[in-house]
Amino acid sequence: MKSTVLIAILSAACAAQTQTLRVVPVHLDETVSIPKTIQFFCTQDYDRQACLKDSITLRHALASYPLDQLGAWSFVLVPSGEWKNLVHGLGADPTSPAFSIIEQGTTVIEGSLFSATPSRNKELLLMFGVMGNALLDLAVTHELGHAICHDQDERRADDYGRGLREKKPVACGKGPGIGAARSSTRK
Repeated sequence: MKSTVLIAILSAACAAQTQTLRVVPVHLDETVSIPKTIQFFCTQDYDRQACLKDSITLRHALASYPLDQLGAWSFVLVPSGEWKNLVHGLGADPTSPAFSIIEQGTTVIEGSLFSATPSRNKELLLMFGVMGNALLDLAVTHELGHAICHDQDERRADDYGRGLREKKPVACGKGPGIGAARSSTRK
């Protein structure tokens, strides 16, 4: 997907806001094998060195999951300072550190998953019960649950994500395992 197309997609998604997210592609080396259909972007205001470092961290976090089931998919990193306005403008929960636009094949991730302030760490810990790499993995697998199954339901995405973390095959429409009890990742 070209960055101009992604800009248009994110512009449409951000129509409730007065700003437009402008993104730049991230070119990563081939040290971690992921499908070529997966692309990484950062907003233009994301610090360049942090963008590269955080994109590499994200790629490593994604590498152990069945990315071939995604097809063409983009991951966009947004700096923490822009996050709450973006998510609030979309009418979503600004405390959540990630969201996916399924019909556009895009997951948008807050930079705080890579380096958060103490106050944001506290907020995320209270909401999810984990922080650091565990929170990044929780967010990644939850969003992969949405993406792989093309399912907007939050509880099912939690179930799919839990299944991914447990290395179970994703059974879209059923959650991980038939008859599995559903519970939210929120504490």
